[in-house]
Amino acid sequence: MSQRLHIELDHIEGALLRVLGTVERRGFALLELSAGKPDAESYALQLTLEGARDAEVLCRQLERLVDVRAVRLLPELLLSESEPSFHATWLKS
Repeated sequence: MSQRLHIELDHIEGALLRVLGTVERRGFALLELSAGKPDAESYALQLTLEGARDAEVLCRQLERLVDVRAVRLLPELLLSESEPSFHATWLKS
């Protein structure tokens, strides 16, 4: 089952790596990552994940990370078989 998370985190060295490491260690596969920089001190991420575990538990675990400001589980995402299996969002600075 696919899940989407919105994560706000501090713009601090290693913050993104800690988030992605936690996601992987908790048994979720990363399908898509979109990132934005709303201001000089933070990042906003949207992750599309696949996994059989409870995404709400993952949200609580991510909230415990020191650089994470907020985590929100977005409405369920249904991926159709006609959609490409890989796509990325690139933002220009």
